[in-house]
Amino acid sequence: MESVAQARLVSSRRGLDPLAKAEGERTLSVGVKALRSVLGAAEAAGIDASSIARAHGLAPEELRNPDFRLSYRRWIALWDDVVERAGDPGVGLRAAEALSIGHWDVMDFVVASSDTVGDAFQRFSRHFAVISTAVRHVLQVDRKEARLVREHVPGAAPHRVATEFGFANIVLRFRALAAAPWSPSSVQFRHPRCAELETYTRIFACPIRFRAPGDAIVLPRAALATPMKGAAPELCAVLDRHAALLVQKLPPAQASLVERARHALALELHGGAPRLATVAKRLGLSARTLQRRLSEDGVPFRALVEKTREELALRYLEDPAIGLAEIGALVGFSDVSAFYKAFRRWTGSTPGQLRERRSVA
Repeated sequence: MESVAQARLVSSRRGLDPLAKAEGERTLSVGVKALRSVLGAAEAAGIDASSIARAHGLAPEELRNPDFRLSYRRWIALWDDVVERAGDPGVGLRAAEALSIGHWDVMDFVVASSDTVGDAFQRFSRHFAVISTAVRHVLQVDRKEARLVREHVPGAAPHRVATEFGFANIVLRFRALAAAPWSPSSVQFRHPRCAELETYTRIFACPIRFRAPGDAIVLPRAALATPMKGAAPELCAVLDRHAALLVQKLPPAQASLVERARHALALELHGGAPRLATVAKRLGLSARTLQRRLSEDGVPFRALVEKTREELALRYLEDPAIGLAEIGALVGFSDVSAFYKAFRRWTGSTPGQLRERRSVA
């Protein structure tokens, strides 16, 4: 059988790298810091965060992994659960108040080291995908005022608690890091008021408009020139490059666990029959967690291996330059007869018969 390196070289050279063709559902995501924020809000409300994490299928190793990302849909479900258990519609606002500077890692520090509030807003907006790929912030400036507008990408529905949590984070952080006091002219939410008004005014210190056409933080244009306390151009340049690199490393949308497992399997297949523990390690999970999560999605590991082998074999079969024995090696069979037997089980034909029919068609 070919070595792993040889098999990968073959597939890469022919444009058949399984990872090059993402399949299945793709979901918008949030970083692990956003996930921990919700669990922190639960703890602050007297709720056992570990029980919520378990209820939503989150493993301890995922919460510890700095690179872990959660689908936006599951993040919103977490917020809904915390609000319901706490009986507090203002839990998002209070969660933002509890977060210290540094919680958001490079995003906090790139803001803190910017020259002015305006510069910080620009960098914050540019790199926000580090926190969430479901939301964009756009800074609009005219002669008198500036507006930081929150926009949701297609497929990400606005969510009241998440929006309030996000805006409270922005105002509290930018206010704390600026060298002079400032407050928005107004904060506008598209949703109706749910928490007590005193909480909003305490945090934002400005008029609040509900049922607005969109979500925005409005401030005087002059406030953009407010210097930041920790302005450090050279440090900021380094942090800016680092944040940009983190964004570049993000996929346009975070793949679902089943898709990520399928891709990990595709790499492992070149070396023979893949093992659950090896695939789990690639995904930063324990074997037990991966097995449980796949079962919850209705896709047992063995079935996923079988389906991945079938899909890849059919894809490779489309290229007449790849020999049938080579296809067997690429999908993890050391024995050609075993590959033929599996292929007949999948399709009812041998690889040669199916290739011949396709060529005639």
